[in-house]
Amino acid sequence: MAGVCRRRKQCVATGRRPGHGRNSMNQQEFIRQLQDALARLPQQERQEIIADYQEYFRDGLAAGRSEADIAAGLGDPQQLARELMARHHIARWEDRKTLGNLFAVVGAIAGMGLLNFLLAVPFLFYLWMLTMAALASTGILIGGLVLFGTLACNELFGWPAIHESRDVRAIWSDFAQGGPAGNIHIRGRNGETVDVVREASSGRASIHIQSSDGTVSLERNASEALGRLQIKDETGQVDIGGLDWGLSRHGMLLTGLLLIALGGGGLFLCYLLARWTWRGLLAYGRYQLGLLDKARGKDV
Repeated sequence: MAGVCRRRKQCVATGRRPGHGRNSMNQQEFIRQLQDALARLPQQERQEIIADYQEYFRDGLAAGRSEADIAAGLGDPQQLARELMARHHIARWEDRKTLGNLFAVVGAIAGMGLLNFLLAVPFLFYLWMLTMAALASTGILIGGLVLFGTLACNELFGWPAIHESRDVRAIWSDFAQGGPAGNIHIRGRNGETVDVVREASSGRASIHIQSSDGTVSLERNASEALGRLQIKDETGQVDIGGLDWGLSRHGMLLTGLLLIALGGGGLFLCYLLARWTWRGLLAYGRYQLGLLDKARGKDV
């Protein structure tokens, strides 16, 4: 509002009488078009702007100017409304920095000219990519924190339990019966079976899990670094060779730390890019508004 009042006082003081390069317009028509173009502004702010321009017309009439001359001096009400909307959105962004306000600033600046509109298209794509990168970094960071926190608590306090078995009826080891060390058999109440077997002669290790939903088998020979996975149910089976047996507990801790570093670093980089982006955007918006003010022969 201060900018509007300043412009009005400058026009009255200088008494500019621009030529009529377009169709003449009276006060009522100018105010009506300006009010319609500012329909997206809050009602109170819109009424204050309209009241200020009505006062500008009264001052001009008191100085001996005609309504058509005053309206011509103010310019196209549609373009004037776009400038006022841009100033409004820039002020809102400075007051509250949210993603919605930032996109509103981009849209307002894009509406001030064809070149700005063409520049806004790749810029909006850049903002979308930056937003997606920030969300992905946040997800990676949260995943790393959950993984690291879970494993760290398990190492320090034994909670939460990992690979905990529920609803188990009987567990025994073949070691007590003279079998190879490390053989484990688990039987559930509903017929589920889990067998962990290591053959002493060949060194082959296998895990066999069976339930009402199907069976899962994992195998690895002593001389192989990779294993084999077989999944079977009533509808068919999947047999995959060359599987890695996975990370150790310490490897999972390291993975969690790596995810935290990647997610945190990516999020910090996105923050820096966003900060540089909104500063550059506001500077460009003010520059465009300044050019329009100078084109009317007014100070910024």
